Amino acid sequence: MKKLIVIKFGGSVITDKKKETPTPNMKNINSLAKQLSQVSLGNRYKFIIVHGAGSYAHPLAKKYQLSKGMSTEEQKFGFALMNRQMLELNLLIVKSLQDYNLSAVGLAPHSFVTQSEGKLKKLDHKIVKYLLKGNQIPVLYGDGVLDDKWGCSILSGDTIVSHLAKKLKAKKVIFLSDVDGIYDSDPKKNPEAKLIKEINSENLEKVLEGITSNNPHDVTGEMKGKILDIKINLQGVPVQVLSGLKMGNLDKAVVQGLGGTRLQFG
Repeated sequence: MKKLIVIKFGGSVITDKKKETPTPNMKNINSLAKQLSQVSLGNRYKFIIVHGAGSYAHPLAKKYQLSKGMSTEEQKFGFALMNRQMLELNLLIVKSLQDYNLSAVGLAPHSFVTQSEGKLKKLDHKIVKYLLKGNQIPVLYGDGVLDDKWGCSILSGDTIVSHLAKKLKAKKVIFLSDVDGIYDSDPKKNPEAKLIKEINSENLEKVLEGITSNNPHDVTGEMKGKILDIKINLQGVPVQVLSGLKMGNLDKAVVQGLGGTRLQFG
């Protein structure tokens, strides 16, 4: 039996998240594709890839206030623009994976996922399951989707990760970030910040106290939201958060379970 691993490519890894316009980081995208092709050689794993939005969607979501819904003509245009830009980013990632002979298939969440008041309502995981059965790699992403109460709302890539990992009984979830893991304070501002190697129910509250959102364009809650989502939705599933910027990290995480911060609840 092949082990299913769900991997999240963070928006800060695959794009320049500080930019106001769509700016891919092709060096990192190609590096991740190469690493995934290497760990796929043994044919021991099945993968689902979910990627973030970064500079392709967060500035637009902020500008058009899409996290609050879609009612005006201006918001409808912003929603359409964001969907297009996310399709473009997804295409770049899928192409890179295919360039390394991986059977990656892009799936646009806004075409088959719906929410209600910002909460996931329906995600047909049978599509993903069918692709996995055929030894293909589904590639999904955080997206703006239709919402039966608000018109539209933001579907976080982390929500997709948790939903699919739970429904399809993933053996491991890996989040690739632009830092080496989860720290007790912001490592980009505090050179004395210490890496937290393990997070569980015993130290969760203390960890959350040291985490704040620093990016004004991020509408998904960043790391704090990620940790809380893991606690609620990934009970019993081993999770790792580590840097996606270093060659070899993905192999260590997949094969050996090494590196970054390990989270386990339940």
